[in-house]
Amino acid sequence: MGQNVRNRRQNVLKYVSNGQAAEGLSRGMIYRELYLRLKGQIAVAAIDNTTAKTKRGDEWGAVKEVRVIANGTDVIFSVSGNALWWMQYFFYGAPPAVTPTLGDATTLNPSFDSTLIIPFWMPLARRPIDTALDSRRLSSLEVEVTWGSHTDINASATGFTTEPTITLYSLESFNVPKELRFSQFRRFNIEQEVAAANPRYQVTLPTGPMYRGFLINASSSNADVATILNNVRIVSGSTVYYDMNAEVIRQVARGRHGLHRGFSGAAYDDIRIGDSNDVDGWHFINLVTDGLLTEAIDTLGFSEFQLELDVSNPGTDKINVYPLQVIPVRG
Repeated sequence: MGQNVRNRRQNVLKYVSNGQAAEGLSRGMIYRELYLRLKGQIAVAAIDNTTAKTKRGDEWGAVKEVRVIANGTDVIFSVSGNALWWMQYFFYGAPPAVTPTLGDATTLNPSFDSTLIIPFWMPLARRPIDTALDSRRLSSLEVEVTWGSHTDINASATGFTTEPTITLYSLESFNVPKELRFSQFRRFNIEQEVAAANPRYQVTLPTGPMYRGFLINASSSNADVATILNNVRIVSGSTVYYDMNAEVIRQVARGRHGLHRGFSGAAYDDIRIGDSNDVDGWHFINLVTDGLLTEAIDTLGFSEFQLELDVSNPGTDKINVYPLQVIPVRG
């Protein structure tokens, strides 16, 4: 008998200003994807509802972190709402929806209604199901959100006309043999400040897992910047697994994965609303070019594993690295 699938609505995460909210997920099935629907309405005058005052991440700027936690302590997913937007862009080959009235300079108190996908089964893989999340073996499974505030969406907002909520929906499968074992697809954030220009700036990575790839963001003063990251190398000791110029990384990712960006007049449009968002500040490195996870770098037994970045320093800069990590079934 083949797998059966179902979609269902689960819990609602309510807004807690600059605080956390958590809700459990039902267990007993195989999670393929989780959908987060963010709804709300900010209070802001039309004259202040501009792209210049719209903060990085747009409405998702108010979602400081989304965590998926198994068995009470095992964090298997931990990224911001903004980073999740970009992950979906690279994984699924199209920009997620934006709110056209946000930043249009004419709408009073714009509403937003946006949905993002957390994939547990791995996009751009030959067999995505290999990394689905098996909730049958878990004692608990919950989603925790760290909220920001209204000023994380618009600098001049005075509050929320309707406080935001996140409604959780899931795509699951059942009738899966109990003896089947799944690898685990993990994503998290490593944030580091860039104090000075450095052609060999190092980001140390945990050894033991497999690495399918990386999403890397460069920002300055809370705005995406394209001119900070110049080159990326992936190294372990004297072995160099990857060595690419940042502009090549950006263009190869768009060409290989069918990504697009709007074009108007003589310039590329931003694909998001706020002026501090810039697609060129994001770099997607896909090491599994044939879709088979056997191409991922397996760091079991490595004494060290690092990203070596050539970085410039135009201001108050940060590098955020999101490893696409696989914990395989071994033995």
